[in-house]
Amino acid sequence: MTDIRPLPHILKTKPYVPGGKLAGAKGPVVMLASNENPFGPNPLAIEAMREAAASVHVYPDPTYGALREAIAAAAGIKDPNRIAVSSGSDEIIHLLTQCYAGLGDEILQTEHAFSMYAVSATAHGAACISVPETDLTAGANAILGGVSERTRILFLANPNNPTGTMMPVEALAQLQDALPPHVLFVIDGAYAEYVGPDYEAAIRDLVDRRPNTVMMRTFSKIHGLAAARLGWAYLPQEIAETFQRIRGPFNVNSLAVAAGIASISDPAFIAMSREHNSLWRAKMIDALNAMGLTTPVSHANFVIPDFGSAERAADAHAFLKDRDILVRAVGGYGLPTRLRISVGSADDNEAVLAALKDFTASR
Repeated sequence: MTDIRPLPHILKTKPYVPGGKLAGAKGPVVMLASNENPFGPNPLAIEAMREAAASVHVYPDPTYGALREAIAAAAGIKDPNRIAVSSGSDEIIHLLTQCYAGLGDEILQTEHAFSMYAVSATAHGAACISVPETDLTAGANAILGGVSERTRILFLANPNNPTGTMMPVEALAQLQDALPPHVLFVIDGAYAEYVGPDYEAAIRDLVDRRPNTVMMRTFSKIHGLAAARLGWAYLPQEIAETFQRIRGPFNVNSLAVAAGIASISDPAFIAMSREHNSLWRAKMIDALNAMGLTTPVSHANFVIPDFGSAERAADAHAFLKDRDILVRAVGGYGLPTRLRISVGSADDNEAVLAALKDFTASR
């Protein structure tokens, strides 16, 4: 026995549940549970990692200057010093919460928000407050209605995960203007590249528009570098300086740095991935709706059909697993009647649609 005990709020923290892998598969697995790029990483990123591997005995540049400059050049950011890099965007969520919220404070999110916001809030002793969405979409009025004197951070994924819906830039700007000055507005742009360059530039400009706003991004999705764990944020100068106070000196490994520089410097790969996604996302939404599985418009790289009941959604999930197709159950996000299905390769998309056609025909 020991008298060593974790802090009470740590015991209340529920760990993040990932999409997982499929054990015991009979053949090749169709992995459509984690919103990964079906093309994998950019070949240039793979080659950059190979070259960097020879120097992994040397610590990386603690300032990550080359990576921040590459991000700045690609994103149209004038001051690379206002860019922070991280071990995945999850680390940004964690460190911003550590900087600005603690016991007695509140973190604000919308009803079907990415679960790491709540995990990080609770882990730091803050309360996570959720406000309702309308038709699975965040709204400024509902968000503002949830703001209190104790609100420290508003996390808003736009497009949202797991719904794929988003607020238009004009609504984001109105929300930004209406937030009281004690609230940090964090726009999570994990799926921004799937919307397009104009949107990416617009949310970047929101950071310059008000000193209370952070834009968060990731290399895990369109860049195909999920296992490399690489994210970044664009922050107001004062917030960037605060963030750097507690960031680990070598929080991003050299292989990820090399891959990130190579990938973000090649817009052709990003455009190809976005075009494939747009084409197949539309096809999947049309096909699912034709099956009677109501599927809202998505702005990300996944779709979220409704099976009408939690039982039928669970049956569909099991049916797909039996065919070695893994999708994401989202009951933990308050969406028990739906499944989240990533947009994969053409073959994978055709396989999941064929399987669901068989499922709906039989039940």
